[in-house]
Amino acid sequence: MKFKVFMGALVWALLISALHVQLNVGWRDLGHKLKVLLGVERQELLVGFLPVT
Repeated sequence: MKFKVFMGALVWALLISALHVQLNVGWRDLGHKLKVLLGVERQELLVGFLPVT
């Protein structure tokens, strides 16, 4: 019985984590951030532009 509860909690935590990544981060962005973290790709510098009139 303890094993079933443990496996159920583990599956629930993995599903909630996957749903969180899908809704808040996105899998493509997560993959890119992982590649930057591992040093496979270089990080892009985003520069903002505020027009002055």
